[in-house]
Amino acid sequence: MDEMTMDDLLNELQGLVDKYKADDGTDTEPTEQDAERMSALTAEIEKRNAAAAQRRDSHTATVAAARAAIENGTARRVDSVPLGTSASARGALPQVRDTTDYNAAARRAWVKDIASRSGVQLIGGTELTQVERDAYNHLIEQRTAFTHLTSNTDAVIPVELQTQIFTLIDNTAVLYGDIHKDNFPHQFELIRHKSIKAGDAAKTDEGAAPTDEEQNEFDIITLTGEEIKKTVKMSRKMAVQSISGFEQYIVNETGARLAVAANARVHAKTVDGTLGMDSGNKINCATAGTLKKADITKLLGMLYTYGNPAPKGCIIYANGNTIWNHIAMVEDANGRSYFVDEKTEDPAVEGHIFGKLVKRDDSMADGIIKAGYPDLFRGNIFDGVDITPYVEPGTQKRCFDGYLLFDGGLVVPKSFGQLTIGTAVKA
Repeated sequence: MDEMTMDDLLNELQGLVDKYKADDGTDTEPTEQDAERMSALTAEIEKRNAAAAQRRDSHTATVAAARAAIENGTARRVDSVPLGTSASARGALPQVRDTTDYNAAARRAWVKDIASRSGVQLIGGTELTQVERDAYNHLIEQRTAFTHLTSNTDAVIPVELQTQIFTLIDNTAVLYGDIHKDNFPHQFELIRHKSIKAGDAAKTDEGAAPTDEEQNEFDIITLTGEEIKKTVKMSRKMAVQSISGFEQYIVNETGARLAVAANARVHAKTVDGTLGMDSGNKINCATAGTLKKADITKLLGMLYTYGNPAPKGCIIYANGNTIWNHIAMVEDANGRSYFVDEKTEDPAVEGHIFGKLVKRDDSMADGIIKAGYPDLFRGNIFDGVDITPYVEPGTQKRCFDGYLLFDGGLVVPKSFGQLTIGTAVKA
Protein backbone atom coordinates (compact mmCIF):
# COMPACT_ATOMS: atom_id res chain seq x y z
CA MET A 1 0.00 0.00 0.00
CA ASP A 2 3.01 2.28 0.52
CA GLU A 3 3.62 2.31 -3.22
CA MET A 4 0.10 3.54 -3.94
CA THR A 5 -0.59 7.24 -4.42
CA MET A 6 -3.44 9.05 -2.72
CA ASP A 7 -5.38 8.96 -6.00
CA ASP A 8 -4.86 5.17 -6.19
CA LEU A 9 -6.22 4.73 -2.68
CA LEU A 10 -9.27 6.94 -3.30
CA ASN A 11 -10.06 5.27 -6.65
CA GLU A 12 -9.87 1.75 -5.18
CA LEU A 13 -12.05 2.70 -2.20
CA GLN A 14 -14.61 4.36 -4.47
CA GLY A 15 -14.65 1.24 -6.67
CA LEU A 16 -15.46 -1.00 -3.68
CA VAL A 17 -18.20 1.36 -2.51
CA ASP A 18 -19.74 1.40 -5.99
CA LYS A 19 -19.52 -2.42 -6.18
CA TYR A 20 -22.07 -2.84 -3.42
CA LYS A 21 -24.37 0.03 -4.36
CA ALA A 22 -27.45 -0.99 -6.37
CA ASP A 23 -29.05 1.13 -9.06
CA ASP A 24 -32.22 1.54 -6.97
CA GLY A 25 -30.25 3.16 -4.17
CA THR A 26 -30.14 0.16 -1.86
CA ASP A 27 -26.80 -1.16 -0.64
CA THR A 28 -25.73 -4.75 -0.11
CA GLU A 29 -23.29 -5.90 2.52
CA PRO A 30 -19.72 -6.35 1.29
CA THR A 31 -17.91 -9.58 1.76
CA GLU A 32 -15.67 -9.93 4.77
CA GLN A 33 -12.57 -9.65 2.57
CA ASP A 34 -13.80 -6.46 0.83
CA ALA A 35 -14.89 -4.97 4.17
CA GLU A 36 -11.38 -5.46 5.56
CA ARG A 37 -9.91 -3.91 2.42
CA MET A 38 -12.21 -0.89 2.64
CA SER A 39 -11.31 -0.43 6.31
CA ALA A 40 -7.57 -0.60 5.52
CA LEU A 41 -7.92 1.88 2.65
CA THR A 42 -9.89 4.30 4.84
CA ALA A 43 -7.29 4.09 7.64
CA GLU A 44 -4.43 4.77 5.18
CA ILE A 45 -6.24 7.75 3.63
CA GLU A 46 -6.92 9.26 7.07
CA LYS A 47 -3.30 8.69 8.10
CA ARG A 48 -1.98 10.47 4.99
CA ASN A 49 -4.45 13.36 5.42
CA ALA A 50 -3.28 13.86 9.00
CA ALA A 51 0.39 13.87 7.92
CA ALA A 52 -0.35 16.39 5.16
CA ALA A 53 -2.16 18.66 7.63
CA GLN A 54 0.83 18.50 9.99
CA ARG A 55 3.22 19.43 7.17
CA ARG A 56 1.01 22.37 6.20
CA ASP A 57 0.96 23.64 9.79
CA SER A 58 4.76 23.26 10.06
CA HIS A 59 5.31 25.05 6.74
CA THR A 60 3.01 27.91 7.79
CA ALA A 61 4.94 28.31 11.06
CA THR A 62 8.28 28.26 9.20
CA VAL A 63 7.12 30.94 6.76
CA ALA A 64 5.84 33.13 9.62
CA ALA A 65 9.14 32.77 11.51
CA ALA A 66 11.20 33.59 8.41
CA ARG A 67 9.15 36.68 7.65
CA ALA A 68 9.41 37.86 11.27
CA ALA A 69 13.22 37.38 11.23
CA ILE A 70 13.55 39.38 8.01
CA GLU A 71 11.38 42.20 9.35
CA ASN A 72 13.19 42.54 12.68
CA GLY A 73 16.68 42.23 11.15
CA THR A 74 17.72 38.93 12.74
CA ALA A 75 17.66 36.79 9.58
CA ARG A 76 20.88 35.06 8.64
CA ARG A 77 22.50 35.28 5.22
CA VAL A 78 21.31 32.59 2.80
CA ASP A 79 23.23 33.58 -0.32
CA SER A 80 25.74 30.75 0.21
CA VAL A 81 23.15 27.93 0.45
CA PRO A 82 23.72 25.32 -2.34
CA LEU A 83 21.09 25.49 -5.06
CA GLY A 84 19.99 21.93 -4.51
CA THR A 85 19.02 22.62 -0.89
CA SER A 86 17.81 26.19 -1.26
CA ALA A 87 14.28 27.28 -0.44
CA SER A 88 13.45 27.85 -4.11
CA ALA A 89 14.74 24.39 -5.09
CA ARG A 90 12.46 22.80 -2.52
CA GLY A 91 9.46 24.58 -4.02
CA ALA A 92 8.93 27.02 -1.15
CA LEU A 93 7.08 30.27 -1.71
CA PRO A 94 9.17 33.17 -3.09
CA GLN A 95 8.27 35.27 -0.05
CA VAL A 96 10.38 32.97 2.14
CA ARG A 97 13.61 34.30 0.65
CA ASP A 98 15.88 36.43 2.87
CA THR A 99 15.31 39.88 1.41
CA THR A 100 17.50 41.72 3.93
CA ASP A 101 19.44 44.54 2.26
CA TYR A 102 22.94 43.64 3.42
CA ASN A 103 24.48 46.64 1.63
CA ALA A 104 22.25 48.95 3.66
CA ALA A 105 23.11 46.96 6.81
CA ALA A 106 26.83 47.40 6.10
CA ARG A 107 26.31 51.15 5.65
CA ARG A 108 24.48 51.40 8.96
CA ALA A 109 27.22 49.38 10.65
CA TRP A 110 29.94 51.66 9.30
CA VAL A 111 28.09 54.81 10.38
CA LYS A 112 27.49 53.37 13.84
CA ASP A 113 31.16 52.37 14.11
CA ILE A 114 32.35 55.86 13.14
CA ALA A 115 29.87 57.44 15.56
CA SER A 116 30.94 55.15 18.39
CA ARG A 117 34.64 55.84 17.86
CA SER A 118 34.13 59.60 17.72
CA GLY A 119 31.73 59.89 20.63
CA VAL A 120 28.70 60.90 18.55
CA GLN A 121 25.37 59.91 20.05
CA LEU A 122 23.04 58.44 17.47
CA ILE A 123 19.32 58.44 18.08
CA GLY A 124 18.53 54.78 18.60
CA GLY A 125 22.04 53.96 19.80
CA THR A 126 25.23 52.67 18.17
CA GLU A 127 24.84 48.99 19.08
CA LEU A 128 25.06 46.78 15.98
CA THR A 129 22.37 44.21 15.25
CA GLN A 130 23.50 40.72 14.31
CA VAL A 131 22.68 41.39 10.65
CA GLU A 132 24.71 44.64 10.67
CA ARG A 133 27.62 42.88 12.36
CA ASP A 134 27.58 40.04 9.82
CA ALA A 135 27.29 42.45 6.89
CA TYR A 136 30.15 44.61 8.18
CA ASN A 137 32.41 41.59 8.79
CA HIS A 138 31.61 40.40 5.27
CA LEU A 139 32.61 43.85 3.95
CA ILE A 140 35.95 43.70 5.79
CA GLU A 141 36.59 40.22 4.40
CA GLN A 142 35.90 41.48 0.89
CA ARG A 143 38.28 44.41 1.36
CA THR A 144 41.01 42.10 2.60
CA ALA A 145 40.55 39.98 -0.53
CA PHE A 146 41.10 43.00 -2.79
CA THR A 147 44.55 44.27 -1.89
CA HIS A 148 44.15 47.44 -3.97
CA LEU A 149 41.62 48.68 -1.41
CA THR A 150 43.46 47.82 1.78
CA SER A 151 44.66 50.49 4.19
CA ASN A 152 45.75 50.83 7.80
CA THR A 153 42.21 51.17 9.16
CA ASP A 154 39.56 48.58 9.85
CA ALA A 155 36.80 51.18 9.35
CA VAL A 156 36.03 50.02 5.84
CA ILE A 157 33.83 52.46 3.94
CA PRO A 158 31.09 50.71 1.96
CA VAL A 159 31.47 51.06 -1.79
CA GLU A 160 28.18 52.98 -2.08
CA LEU A 161 29.41 55.66 0.34
CA GLN A 162 32.81 55.87 -1.37
CA THR A 163 31.02 56.34 -4.68
CA GLN A 164 28.86 59.09 -3.16
CA ILE A 165 31.92 60.94 -1.89
CA PHE A 166 33.76 60.57 -5.20
CA THR A 167 30.68 61.82 -7.07
CA LEU A 168 30.50 64.88 -4.81
CA ILE A 169 34.21 65.57 -5.36
CA ASP A 170 33.88 65.22 -9.14
CA ASN A 171 30.83 67.50 -9.23
CA THR A 172 32.33 70.27 -7.10
CA ALA A 173 36.04 70.11 -7.99
CA VAL A 174 35.96 71.61 -11.47
CA LEU A 175 39.29 70.64 -13.06
CA TYR A 176 39.68 67.48 -10.95
CA GLY A 177 36.23 66.38 -12.11
CA ASP A 178 37.20 66.79 -15.77
CA ILE A 179 40.48 64.88 -15.77
CA HIS A 180 40.95 61.19 -16.54
CA LYS A 181 41.39 59.05 -13.39
CA ASP A 182 42.59 55.47 -12.91
CA ASN A 183 42.78 53.20 -9.83
CA PHE A 184 46.12 51.39 -9.93
CA PRO A 185 46.98 50.35 -6.36
CA HIS A 186 50.75 50.44 -6.02
CA GLN A 187 52.53 52.11 -8.92
CA PHE A 188 51.43 54.33 -11.76
CA GLU A 189 53.56 55.15 -14.79
CA LEU A 190 52.91 58.35 -16.67
CA ILE A 191 54.01 58.02 -20.31
CA ARG A 192 54.42 61.58 -21.58
CA HIS A 193 54.30 62.47 -25.27
CA LYS A 194 56.59 65.48 -25.24
CA SER A 195 56.90 66.32 -28.93
CA ILE A 196 57.20 65.17 -32.53
CA LYS A 197 60.88 65.79 -33.12
CA ALA A 198 60.82 65.01 -36.82
CA GLY A 199 58.71 63.54 -39.58
CA ASP A 200 55.38 65.16 -38.81
CA ALA A 201 52.69 64.87 -41.49
CA ALA A 202 53.66 66.68 -44.67
CA LYS A 203 52.49 67.08 -48.25
CA THR A 204 53.76 64.46 -50.74
CA ASP A 205 53.24 63.69 -54.39
CA GLU A 206 50.48 61.26 -55.32
CA GLY A 207 51.54 57.68 -54.64
CA ALA A 208 54.80 58.76 -53.03
CA ALA A 209 56.00 57.51 -49.65
CA PRO A 210 56.38 59.93 -46.73
CA THR A 211 59.58 61.91 -47.05
CA ASP A 212 60.55 61.48 -43.43
CA GLU A 213 59.79 58.96 -40.73
CA GLU A 214 57.95 60.36 -37.73
CA GLN A 215 60.06 60.55 -34.58
CA ASN A 216 58.22 61.03 -31.29
CA GLU A 217 59.81 62.03 -28.02
CA PHE A 218 58.47 60.26 -24.93
CA ASP A 219 59.50 59.97 -21.31
CA ILE A 220 58.14 57.78 -18.53
CA ILE A 221 57.65 59.02 -14.96
CA THR A 222 56.74 56.63 -12.14
CA LEU A 223 54.31 58.01 -9.57
CA THR A 224 53.72 56.61 -6.09
CA GLY A 225 51.05 59.02 -4.88
CA GLU A 226 50.74 62.10 -2.70
CA GLU A 227 48.55 62.23 0.36
CA ILE A 228 45.54 64.54 0.47
CA LYS A 229 44.11 64.97 3.97
CA LYS A 230 41.29 67.21 5.12
CA THR A 231 39.64 67.31 8.54
CA VAL A 232 35.92 67.79 9.18
CA LYS A 233 35.07 69.01 12.68
CA MET A 234 31.74 68.65 14.48
CA SER A 235 31.11 70.58 17.67
CA ARG A 236 30.11 68.73 20.81
CA LYS A 237 26.73 70.48 20.62
CA MET A 238 26.12 68.86 17.22
CA ALA A 239 27.18 65.41 18.42
CA VAL A 240 23.62 64.08 18.71
CA GLN A 241 22.43 62.96 15.30
CA SER A 242 20.07 60.58 13.58
CA ILE A 243 21.87 57.79 11.69
CA SER A 244 20.81 59.14 8.28
CA GLY A 245 21.67 62.73 9.21
CA PHE A 246 25.09 61.73 10.54
CA GLU A 247 25.85 59.66 7.43
CA GLN A 248 24.91 62.55 5.15
CA TYR A 249 26.97 64.99 7.23
CA ILE A 250 30.08 62.82 6.91
CA VAL A 251 29.58 62.27 3.18
CA ASN A 252 28.85 65.93 2.35
CA GLU A 253 31.49 67.53 4.56
CA THR A 254 34.26 65.07 3.74
CA GLY A 255 33.45 65.31 0.03
CA ALA A 256 33.51 69.12 0.16
CA ARG A 257 36.86 69.30 1.99
CA LEU A 258 38.56 66.72 -0.20
CA ALA A 259 37.16 68.36 -3.34
CA VAL A 260 38.94 71.63 -2.55
CA ALA A 261 42.20 69.85 -1.77
CA ALA A 262 42.05 67.49 -4.77
CA ASN A 263 41.26 70.33 -7.17
CA ALA A 264 44.12 72.43 -5.79
CA ARG A 265 46.46 69.46 -6.22
CA VAL A 266 45.55 69.04 -9.90
CA HIS A 267 46.03 72.77 -10.56
CA ALA A 268 49.44 72.59 -8.89
CA LYS A 269 50.38 69.62 -11.06
CA THR A 270 49.46 71.42 -14.29
CA VAL A 271 52.20 74.00 -13.62
CA ASP A 272 54.68 71.57 -12.06
CA GLY A 273 58.10 71.63 -13.70
CA THR A 274 58.20 67.85 -14.11
CA LEU A 275 54.59 66.74 -14.48
CA GLY A 276 52.95 69.87 -15.77
CA MET A 277 52.78 72.01 -18.88
CA ASP A 278 55.67 72.99 -21.12
CA SER A 279 57.48 76.02 -19.75
CA GLY A 280 56.89 77.80 -23.06
CA ASN A 281 53.14 77.49 -22.54
CA LYS A 282 53.22 79.87 -19.56
CA ILE A 283 52.72 83.33 -21.04
CA ASN A 284 51.70 86.85 -20.03
CA CYS A 285 49.39 89.34 -21.66
CA ALA A 286 51.11 91.59 -24.17
CA THR A 287 49.94 94.57 -22.12
CA ALA A 288 50.02 93.90 -18.38
CA GLY A 289 46.57 94.21 -16.84
CA THR A 290 44.73 94.22 -20.19
CA LEU A 291 43.32 91.07 -21.77
CA LYS A 292 42.89 91.23 -25.53
CA LYS A 293 41.74 88.87 -28.25
CA ALA A 294 45.31 88.25 -29.38
CA ASP A 295 46.29 87.09 -25.88
CA ILE A 296 43.58 84.45 -25.79
CA THR A 297 44.17 83.25 -29.35
CA LYS A 298 47.90 83.02 -28.63
CA LEU A 299 47.13 80.84 -25.60
CA LEU A 300 44.85 78.56 -27.60
CA GLY A 301 47.24 78.43 -30.53
CA MET A 302 50.07 76.91 -28.51
CA LEU A 303 48.07 73.85 -27.38
CA TYR A 304 48.71 70.39 -28.89
CA THR A 305 47.32 66.88 -28.43
CA TYR A 306 49.72 65.08 -30.81
CA GLY A 307 46.84 62.86 -31.83
CA ASN A 308 46.07 61.60 -28.32
CA PRO A 309 42.31 61.22 -27.75
CA ALA A 310 40.74 64.18 -25.94
CA PRO A 311 36.95 63.76 -26.25
CA LYS A 312 36.08 66.66 -23.92
CA GLY A 313 38.00 69.06 -26.16
CA CYS A 314 39.79 72.20 -25.05
CA ILE A 315 38.33 73.98 -22.00
CA ILE A 316 39.16 77.38 -20.50
CA TYR A 317 39.31 77.69 -16.69
CA ALA A 318 39.26 80.89 -14.59
CA ASN A 319 37.62 82.19 -11.43
CA GLY A 320 34.47 84.32 -11.46
CA ASN A 321 36.30 87.63 -11.17
CA THR A 322 38.58 86.83 -14.12
CA ILE A 323 35.70 85.58 -16.28
CA TRP A 324 33.38 88.57 -15.80
CA ASN A 325 35.92 91.38 -15.50
CA HIS A 326 38.37 90.22 -18.16
CA ILE A 327 37.26 87.38 -20.47
CA ALA A 328 33.70 88.71 -20.88
CA MET A 329 35.09 92.20 -21.60
CA VAL A 330 37.10 91.17 -24.69
CA GLU A 331 35.26 92.88 -27.57
CA ASP A 332 35.45 93.13 -31.34
CA ALA A 333 35.84 96.40 -33.30
CA ASN A 334 32.08 97.04 -32.96
CA GLY A 335 32.08 96.70 -29.17
CA ARG A 336 30.49 93.25 -29.13
CA SER A 337 31.82 90.75 -26.63
CA TYR A 338 33.40 87.58 -28.00
CA PHE A 339 32.17 85.84 -24.85
CA VAL A 340 28.78 84.14 -25.13
CA ASP A 341 26.91 83.83 -21.83
CA GLU A 342 25.34 80.42 -22.37
CA LYS A 343 24.67 77.88 -19.62
CA THR A 344 24.77 74.09 -19.95
CA GLU A 345 23.86 71.17 -17.69
CA ASP A 346 27.28 71.58 -16.08
CA PRO A 347 26.85 74.31 -13.41
CA ALA A 348 30.54 75.25 -13.71
CA VAL A 349 30.09 76.41 -17.32
CA GLU A 350 29.63 80.19 -17.57
CA GLY A 351 29.69 80.40 -21.36
CA HIS A 352 31.84 80.13 -24.50
CA ILE A 353 34.55 82.12 -26.22
CA PHE A 354 36.02 81.25 -29.62
CA GLY A 355 34.11 77.96 -29.49
CA LYS A 356 35.66 76.84 -26.19
CA LEU A 357 33.79 76.22 -22.96
CA VAL A 358 34.63 78.66 -20.17
CA LYS A 359 34.35 77.09 -16.71
CA ARG A 360 34.28 78.89 -13.39
CA ASP A 361 36.89 77.42 -11.07
CA ASP A 362 37.11 79.42 -7.86
CA SER A 363 40.21 77.58 -6.70
CA MET A 364 42.19 79.65 -9.22
CA ALA A 365 43.78 83.00 -8.40
CA ASP A 366 42.61 86.30 -9.86
CA GLY A 367 44.07 87.20 -13.24
CA ILE A 368 45.03 83.64 -14.20
CA ILE A 369 43.53 81.82 -17.19
CA LYS A 370 44.23 78.18 -17.97
CA ALA A 371 43.29 76.44 -21.17
CA GLY A 372 43.82 72.85 -22.13
CA TYR A 373 42.59 69.33 -22.77
CA PRO A 374 41.59 67.82 -19.39
CA ASP A 375 41.48 64.28 -20.84
CA LEU A 376 45.26 64.52 -21.25
CA PHE A 377 45.79 64.97 -17.52
CA ARG A 378 46.05 61.42 -16.21
CA GLY A 379 45.41 61.04 -12.50
CA ASN A 380 45.53 57.93 -10.34
CA ILE A 381 43.78 57.21 -7.04
CA PHE A 382 46.07 54.83 -5.17
CA ASP A 383 44.00 54.59 -2.00
CA GLY A 384 40.91 56.09 -0.38
CA VAL A 385 38.56 57.61 0.32
CA ASP A 386 39.21 56.69 3.97
CA ILE A 387 37.79 58.41 7.04
CA THR A 388 39.38 58.24 10.49
CA PRO A 389 37.39 59.57 13.48
CA TYR A 390 38.76 60.98 16.75
CA VAL A 391 37.96 63.52 19.47
CA GLU A 392 40.11 66.67 19.53
CA PRO A 393 41.63 67.16 23.00
CA GLY A 394 40.59 70.36 24.74
CA THR A 395 37.85 71.50 22.37
CA GLN A 396 35.98 68.15 22.51
CA LYS A 397 35.23 68.56 18.81
CA ARG A 398 34.42 65.37 16.92
CA CYS A 399 36.93 65.18 14.05
CA PHE A 400 36.87 63.11 10.89
CA ASP A 401 40.03 62.96 8.77
CA GLY A 402 39.29 62.40 5.10
CA TYR A 403 42.17 60.76 3.24
CA LEU A 404 42.97 60.31 -0.45
CA LEU A 405 46.22 59.05 -1.99
CA PHE A 406 46.38 60.66 -5.42
CA ASP A 407 48.87 61.74 -8.06
CA GLY A 408 48.97 62.58 -11.75
CA GLY A 409 50.30 64.77 -14.51
CA LEU A 410 49.97 65.78 -18.15
CA VAL A 411 50.66 63.07 -20.71
CA VAL A 412 51.19 65.82 -23.28
CA PRO A 413 53.02 68.81 -21.73
CA LYS A 414 51.85 71.11 -24.51
CA SER A 415 48.19 70.19 -23.99
CA PHE A 416 47.78 72.91 -21.35
CA GLY A 417 48.75 76.56 -21.18
CA GLN A 418 48.47 79.39 -18.69
CA LEU A 419 47.96 83.10 -19.32
CA THR A 420 48.71 85.66 -16.62
CA ILE A 421 46.89 88.96 -17.11
CA GLY A 422 49.08 90.81 -14.65
CA THR A 423 48.72 94.28 -13.15
CA ALA A 424 48.73 97.42 -15.25
CA VAL A 425 51.73 99.67 -14.69
CA LYS A 426 50.69 103.00 -13.19
CA ALA A 427 51.84 106.11 -15.02
